[in-house]
Amino acid sequence: MPTANDQNMGQIYPSLYPPRPLAEIAVLSQALASIGTEQTFQPGTEINAIRDNEKSLYLFAEGYFSVIRNIDGLVLSSVRGELVFGIAECLRPRGGWFLKVEETCTARVVPADQAFAIFTQQQLWEPVASLLSWFIQIYSLREEHLVGVSAYVMVRNKLIELHSLAPDLRCNINVADFIQERTQLARSTIMAILGELRRGDYVEIKRGKLLAIKLLPKEY
Repeated sequence: MPTANDQNMGQIYPSLYPPRPLAEIAVLSQALASIGTEQTFQPGTEINAIRDNEKSLYLFAEGYFSVIRNIDGLVLSSVRGELVFGIAECLRPRGGWFLKVEETCTARVVPADQAFAIFTQQQLWEPVASLLSWFIQIYSLREEHLVGVSAYVMVRNKLIELHSLAPDLRCNINVADFIQERTQLARSTIMAILGELRRGDYVEIKRGKLLAIKLLPKEY
């Protein structure tokens, strides 16, 4: 259950990212509900939309996932809940990232060619475009948070992002790991900034877990 501090921080720090297009995800998932197969995935599983030259879409009704950049393991984004993964990669193969499963979940795995045929038959490319636009917004905003800004601003943004997660997720995440995986800042830099914030009573961290944040300074 969110605490009073969680609720207050939600007012002070609006979400860093736009809301997921759940209505569009539901429409696409419903259209593909009768094809493909159900598969269960365990934590740590790495999912690629194209495997052995076979293109597939993955429709998740629930779960917690991270999108990882192949070249260096950088965490590009994380999401919990409904998700349709693989459309962009199957349309324009690049192999630049994969989906990492963070908690046990089930997905409907659908051959991409069948899915795209249904999108055309049922005139569903508009919700597809809306979903892809959301992904573009996520990654564009991520660049704003991390490119051309100071190390402190990177840490500040990731603290806000971490604090926005559900408490049951946040309580299992090490603060420094979360920030380093998403920024690739030196750990010594991260720990120095966190130490200053703790001494200033801006954050409460216990055993490496983020318990609370107050109004963080905009600059370091």
